[in-house]
Amino acid sequence: MEENEQKEKIKNKFYSESKKFEKDFQNLLNCLKNGTFPTTKAGLYMDMYTFIHKHGQNDDNATLSYDYYQSILKSLATEFENKINKIGDNDIGDIFIDLTYRMDFLICFCKNTFSFLDQYYIVTKKLKNLEKLARDIYKEHLFMPFHEKLTQEVIILLKEDRNGKKDNRFKIKKILEVMNEMDMPNPKITREKNVFCWSNGTNEDYPTPIQDYWYDYFKQDTEKLVVKKSRNDIQNRSTPEYVSLELKFLNEEHDIQNKLINTIYHERLNDIIYKEIIGRNMVELVEMETGVKNMLVNNKYEELSNLYNLFKFYEPSLHELSRIFKTYIEGKGKTLKEDKEKFKDPKKFIPELIALKNEINSLVEKCFENNSILQNANFDGFKNFMKSETYPKLLASYVDHCMRSFFKGKSEKEIDNTLNNIISLYLNMQSKNVFQMVSEEQMAERLAKDLSLSINSEKNFIKKLNQASGEAVICKMKGMINDLEDNKKESENYKNYLNNGTTNGINFNVKIISYSFWDIKKTHILNITLPKLFSSCKDDFEAYYKNKYPERGLTWFLDFSILEIKYLYLANKYLSKSTLPQILILLELEKSKTLSINKLSEILGCSTEIIKNNIRGLIYNSNFNRLCKNDKGVLISVNNKTQDFTDKDEFKINLNFTHDKLKFSTIPMEKKKTEEQINNEEKLTAKQKKKKEDSIIQSNLIRIMKSKIGQVVTHEWLISTTRTQIEMFEAQPPQIKENIEKLIEKGCIKRDPNNRGSYQYIA
Repeated sequence: MEENEQKEKIKNKFYSESKKFEKDFQNLLNCLKNGTFPTTKAGLYMDMYTFIHKHGQNDDNATLSYDYYQSILKSLATEFENKINKIGDNDIGDIFIDLTYRMDFLICFCKNTFSFLDQYYIVTKKLKNLEKLARDIYKEHLFMPFHEKLTQEVIILLKEDRNGKKDNRFKIKKILEVMNEMDMPNPKITREKNVFCWSNGTNEDYPTPIQDYWYDYFKQDTEKLVVKKSRNDIQNRSTPEYVSLELKFLNEEHDIQNKLINTIYHERLNDIIYKEIIGRNMVELVEMETGVKNMLVNNKYEELSNLYNLFKFYEPSLHELSRIFKTYIEGKGKTLKEDKEKFKDPKKFIPELIALKNEINSLVEKCFENNSILQNANFDGFKNFMKSETYPKLLASYVDHCMRSFFKGKSEKEIDNTLNNIISLYLNMQSKNVFQMVSEEQMAERLAKDLSLSINSEKNFIKKLNQASGEAVICKMKGMINDLEDNKKESENYKNYLNNGTTNGINFNVKIISYSFWDIKKTHILNITLPKLFSSCKDDFEAYYKNKYPERGLTWFLDFSILEIKYLYLANKYLSKSTLPQILILLELEKSKTLSINKLSEILGCSTEIIKNNIRGLIYNSNFNRLCKNDKGVLISVNNKTQDFTDKDEFKINLNFTHDKLKFSTIPMEKKKTEEQINNEEKLTAKQKKKKEDSIIQSNLIRIMKSKIGQVVTHEWLISTTRTQIEMFEAQPPQIKENIEKLIEKGCIKRDPNNRGSYQYIA
């Protein structure tokens, strides 16, 4: 009895104190009922929070506070429910959104002022927290009674939106947001005779969530729309027209999704759209007369860009685009090759190939946003038409041309751009090892004869090649440059050794090169009889070098010798850059007025072909005799006015020689090789190439097998793995098989005793 009296006393006291706030709360509710949003007095908020804090620590008072909170929200929710029931169905969406804002205002205010209950009473009593209670009241009075009408209105508004009426997107989005907020723990939505029924499901029911319901609606609606649209739009339209139309449509669809649909469903909806709009028609779009080939051939870059912007949404279409693109590149390459005269000349052909490569690269960047699929098509297209070993040979020859003469007068930026273009082509070639071999040989000759314009350009080329293919490719080239740098120190040491820096009055320099780095043919050794004046220079250096490095041997490549000759017997003191045979010819002709080629060959102990070639340089070198007249050279032919010399032709010094410059060159142009010489060289190169390829294959085979120590690998696996590991050339299965047999003979690997088609590494 006393306990009941105590509880009644507490209740009376609670209601007595709560009356202080009733008037303020009633004013707040009236404002919300009328659609106004007053700035609530801070005093009301603080007084209410203090009141709840005071009473909430007592379970009975907390219960009363909880009921008080519930009654405030219910009073407004009930008022709003009655208000919606009085209006017509046509206005339900607008009034619902308006009343939702008012209800949200009250929920927010009450939840904050009564928040102490969440911290104490609700936690201890395991009741619904204030947020959940407020949403349940909202759902009971404002949502559940009207959800069917709201669903129907949203569907009508969505259909209008599809037809171009965008005015109601805010209303659609707000209603969908409310539906999402009202999602029950396990909501279930069913449709019976166009009536939507919402109910709580159970854990066993596995119901469809509210968001999934709207996704299903959008999915069905989208499928109907895009199927019809795709079939209508493709009829009687060119590729650019179709692309433009569908890009506009996709922008609109993405806008609808972003504003109305949860992002988790965007990808699934887009899959439906892309497969129908793009996937169904992609082959027809690229193959049309107005398709990709037409755009490429006629440089319609804007149309290509638009096509890519459509196709990028559906990856299979990019592969279809890349197929045509690759074929186009191969066709352009074959067209370049058709000019056979130009194809033989790297100075003319490679710049056009570079221009084509830059054009295609620019197209991929501007129109295809450097997409990896189109980049691969670019790479494969060039790789396919540059399969022949002629391409790396031409490119290497072009590098040699650049280093010898083309870079003269060019800025560092121009040189760098040219080298970048060369490396870009190199990376697209299959037989990179051929480029490496030819480049090493040409660099060796260029550097040995001092024909390179700039060592810095050589170093820059090596650096870029290293970045493209790795240290192994540039090992020899790097060694050549290091040898040249070491030579500077050695030359200085030799001059100090000579005291006055000369031998017999001759300023004599020698390049010491490492045989392992310099790929120089034995034909450059040049067997020729040297007069004492020159042989003494050679002997003196040999004595100095063997004394300093007794463990090293010397081989003289006299064919690389370049001399500077001063002509004291002419009117002007001319200075020429000449070969060793040329000065020996001039010295012999100083002793005799005329000598035949046969006689010179006999005296100098070298072939008549060497004599003929060097005499041509002394007479017909375009550096001083552009008109190729017989009497304008350093020598004069006594009895033959043509360049086709015979062994009996005689020559004498031209004492009347004049030139407009004091310095000139008599170095002969490289003689055109005979077909037999070319064939012999190609056979030798092919042999060297195969030897190098075998070495690369074997090193890769050993490395692969080492990674499988203790394991058995199949023949097929070893072949395919080796092919993927080699980048310098396209290793063929028979060649790999041949080298597997060689490694078996060497005892590096063995056949599996139980299966001859498998191998093991011999550790």
